[in-house]
Amino acid sequence: MTLLSMTGQGQGRRRLGSGEVTAEVRAVNNRHLKIQTRTSEGLSSLEPEIENLVRTHLRRGSLQINVQLTGSVAGAVFGLDESAIEAYIQKCREISERLGLSADPISITDLFPLPGVIKEPLPATSVAAETKAAALEAVEEALQCLNRMRHSEGMSMSRELTKQLERLVALTTVIEARAPQIVEEYRGKLEKRLSKAMAEVGAELREADLLREVLVMADRCDVREELVRLQSHFAQFEKLLESEESQGRKLDFLIQEMFREVNTIGSKAGDAEIAQRVVDIKATIEQMRELVQNLE
Repeated sequence: MTLLSMTGQGQGRRRLGSGEVTAEVRAVNNRHLKIQTRTSEGLSSLEPEIENLVRTHLRRGSLQINVQLTGSVAGAVFGLDESAIEAYIQKCREISERLGLSADPISITDLFPLPGVIKEPLPATSVAAETKAAALEAVEEALQCLNRMRHSEGMSMSRELTKQLERLVALTTVIEARAPQIVEEYRGKLEKRLSKAMAEVGAELREADLLREVLVMADRCDVREELVRLQSHFAQFEKLLESEESQGRKLDFLIQEMFREVNTIGSKAGDAEIAQRVVDIKATIEQMRELVQNLE
């Protein structure tokens, strides 16, 4: 069984010289695959490759991935704005001359913290090969950690779904055994009422008339077709639980089909005992629906 939950989290990290790349992923439910990526300055050009890597691990879910580089950014290309440096130096000289100050020589390193002196790293081509490799390895590790958690939760849900499916089968078996009795009981009650009514007016109950009424009722409350389809859905559901790939969408579809058949059985049968079993089945299916909607 390889059911995968759509929820979980994972972390990954790689050393990079004096720095470190860390990746964190968090996944929650979503009908489709939605990826939100955040990267630290200098790694934004890797976002398309990071998202492609995510798609090799997940098919559904809403994923938030955060990739950060702490320490020195290996391979980042910084630039100095010479015009900004010249403007700062010129302004310092003007102020010194106007105030009659004998300013100490200005070191260029003194200007680095000032706004506009250091240009941003080039976004598209500034990530060195070793930085890129470290970032993608950290993301891969985080995704593998996430999938281990998703697999563990999926196994737990698979066991619970199997138990609930067994309960559905048992409840349906009760309905299957009860259904033929409804017609027999109806025939007995109808015959008694009609015989009494006919006796009061001095008439005789004809078997053909009784049989015709019973057949109409039997056709109206016949749930054999619904039971057959329901059993087929159970078999398909069990097969999908044992599939090599997580099949959350198909399981969710089968849950809807089960609910439809059970509703029809409840409306057609017209029997108190079957109605109670239908309520129990619906409650179980609803519990299964909540689990299935968490599966990839």
